Amino acid sequence: MSTDTAIIGRFIIITRPGDTIIGLYNTTAGGSTGGKNGSYSADTEYPEKAIDNSTETKYFNYGTFVNRNSNRPNAGVGTGFYVTPSISNASLVVALRFATGNDLEQRDPLTVTLEGTNSTSLDIGSSWTLIYNGSTGLESDPGRKSYGVQQNFTNTIRCASYRLLVTSQRGMHIGVQYSEVEIIGYI
Repeated sequence: MSTDTAIIGRFIIITRPGDTIIGLYNTTAGGSTGGKNGSYSADTEYPEKAIDNSTETKYFNYGTFVNRNSNRPNAGVGTGFYVTPSISNASLVVALRFATGNDLEQRDPLTVTLEGTNSTSLDIGSSWTLIYNGSTGLESDPGRKSYGVQQNFTNTIRCASYRLLVTSQRGMHIGVQYSEVEIIGYI
């Protein structure tokens, strides 16, 4: 990975609808991928909905939860996605912004990790470098289908792909959901 001491480029939302995105579950920061593409709600709540520029849609992930008729703490922990932005193969991410789903605030993600890589081996844990570990900006519920507070952070590592993983959620439920994630930085 390359590092920069000077920021060159435009401050923009790096991820776009149509970027290559793969849903994940049973995965932790620094670890290899536990599971891919298989724990979503309905045919309309898949990973691409997290980056489609619409708060009217959402990404809902059950994680490893099999019994979908009862709630459990942190059902969505270890879920998320990796994405390869098409806008640049060496972007510098310095902020995240989340929007809530359409219902049930218990499903809101409260904390996440964001990792980056320049490798093409996206399922291998050693490929990823931790960039951010912290809040989604949704601690104070902004309401349904609404953006939370943008989370800014320091980063000097330019990457080609990013892995975002939920590390906690608001309450007990059968999974985690969010309508949008903006990965923001420089190209």
